[in-house]
Amino acid sequence: MCAAQLDELPDDNDTPAPKAGGGNLVPALIAIILAPALTVGAMFLLIKINKPEETIKPQITEGGQPLDMEPSGQEKFYELKSLITNLGGPIKSRYINLELKIEGQAGDFEKVLEMNEHRIRDKALAIMGGYTYEDAQLDGFQERVRVDLKKGFSSILRKYRDGESDLIRQIYFMQFVVQ
Repeated sequence: MCAAQLDELPDDNDTPAPKAGGGNLVPALIAIILAPALTVGAMFLLIKINKPEETIKPQITEGGQPLDMEPSGQEKFYELKSLITNLGGPIKSRYINLELKIEGQAGDFEKVLEMNEHRIRDKALAIMGGYTYEDAQLDGFQERVRVDLKKGFSSILRKYRDGESDLIRQIYFMQFVVQ
């Protein structure tokens, strides 16, 4: 290289200095700000999706009119008469005859039982027909019938229950004949 060419070369001190690392700072700031914002948004969305819906207690309606299933505080009664059926077993000439008075406290207790009387009668006759004459001779048979009828009626009237309490509180026998 000649001297003229050496004069044209820039000095090492005159070389432009590279820019400071400020250009890389903007993406880092964006990431620091957006990461928590995206996390909060995702959590809000997940909570909203998984939040259980508020359940409004369904109002029971039969025939277009709402039924009052709230306890009224006073005892209400409904009578079932002429429940007669044959006892099970080899001797079919034996029968059981019951008349019941059913107690409950729901506001429309009588109306609910009246609307479901056909179901209640059917269930009572099915339960009574399952007993044999030998069952009827055992001590405590009347109480067994009371408990079985209450359980059977409870299964039929399940949709009218308020929580875990049964619609029917007690069953009274007005007549109990095994012959």
